[in-house]
Amino acid sequence: MLYSLSAFRLAALTLAAHCCLVGATRAQDTRPDTALFVGVPQATVSLGQPTTFPAFEAGFYDNQLFLLGEAHGTERPQEIDLALLQHLNQRAGVRTYVGEVDCAKAYFLNEYLRTGKEATLDLIFRSWQADGSQWANTAMRAKFQRLRSWNQTLPAKRRVRVLGLDQLQDLPLAAEYLHILTRGLALPSAVRLPLDSVAMALQRADGRAAAAGATRIMRMLAESKANNALFDLNHLLRNVAYDRQNMMVREQNIFANFRELYQGLHLEREKLYGMWGLAHVLQSPLQSGTTLFAGLVRQSNLPVRDKVASLLCVFADCQLLMPTSFLPAAWQVPGQRYTATNKFNHDGPLTQIAGLDELKRRTRPGSTTIFQLNAPAAPTNRQPIRVTYAPGIPAGQQVRFRADLPATAYVQYLVLVRDSPALAPLVP
Repeated sequence: MLYSLSAFRLAALTLAAHCCLVGATRAQDTRPDTALFVGVPQATVSLGQPTTFPAFEAGFYDNQLFLLGEAHGTERPQEIDLALLQHLNQRAGVRTYVGEVDCAKAYFLNEYLRTGKEATLDLIFRSWQADGSQWANTAMRAKFQRLRSWNQTLPAKRRVRVLGLDQLQDLPLAAEYLHILTRGLALPSAVRLPLDSVAMALQRADGRAAAAGATRIMRMLAESKANNALFDLNHLLRNVAYDRQNMMVREQNIFANFRELYQGLHLEREKLYGMWGLAHVLQSPLQSGTTLFAGLVRQSNLPVRDKVASLLCVFADCQLLMPTSFLPAAWQVPGQRYTATNKFNHDGPLTQIAGLDELKRRTRPGSTTIFQLNAPAAPTNRQPIRVTYAPGIPAGQQVRFRADLPATAYVQYLVLVRDSPALAPLVP
């Protein structure tokens, strides 16, 4: 889906559902059905096979930051994510996964990759389960388990680590991470006591008190001699201090984390990869002027700014797992915490990407196919992305691409996912 369901108003979604149910206002593009993707090369991704990903063109591997955009709630992107990471590790030397998790979850993910302790993985999923998030699913947990198994087969210099770029998602887990970072550190009592107060505020999920304390401590530490332990501590404190009130602030926080880690960890020569929600990987401003994570990287002065490759998953005839309470009654499975629905595909009923039917005709049911939009002769180097929405979807929740920018200004590859099942929740 090309909008944010986390901020979606239920009343508006119910209206859209009603419109679709009466058959009057399915998202439609009334312009002529012309061939929009003639000359766009394609290749099938053979998930589960020894050679999953076909080789990309040589220039693809010259990029430094590779981003895969997915829709949270559909199963197959979890497979694509690990397969693409393995491919990039082999072909481009990628060993740093820059994920849509915070620094605390990333720390514990790395601990899990090191030790294999399932209790550590439980900590990572704890807040997602408590929040009823789609992230608390069996496929993601299995992906981390497979990642660890594969990682153990690699030479140490090729093993994957995780860097968390997102703002804090689990304040009590951040408190545990803070305790770990400060254990054994020789800190003056003037710093130690406020740190204890911040940890207690995080433990009780009092973000405002924790942020105020973190800001004061960062000022105290500003005169300290830099070292790795203090870098990690300052990075966590900065995240504790962030404003986390809305989506646009979140994008700025994600980029600020990326910039700090890129510069502070000297990642200028490191290849990076991560899977994110769809909108985060768009590299140009939207009609509204909104610029998301990948676009902020592109607009920056970082050396990576012109070495970003975005692959956008688009979905046809797939199922998506949603918290039942987020859906209108007509789409709910009564008595279930989660509901699988087929309403959020990019071939309708709520969202329609122009040309998707053409891509479906070029692929098989159940397939996963990559389309290279930036191939030299591809018309997508010149034509924009057109998306239409069913009435009832709030304008503020729609992703509107600029008509004066070609598709490749936003993403360079489409990954068409057909007939994927929904994710299965860890706790039904």
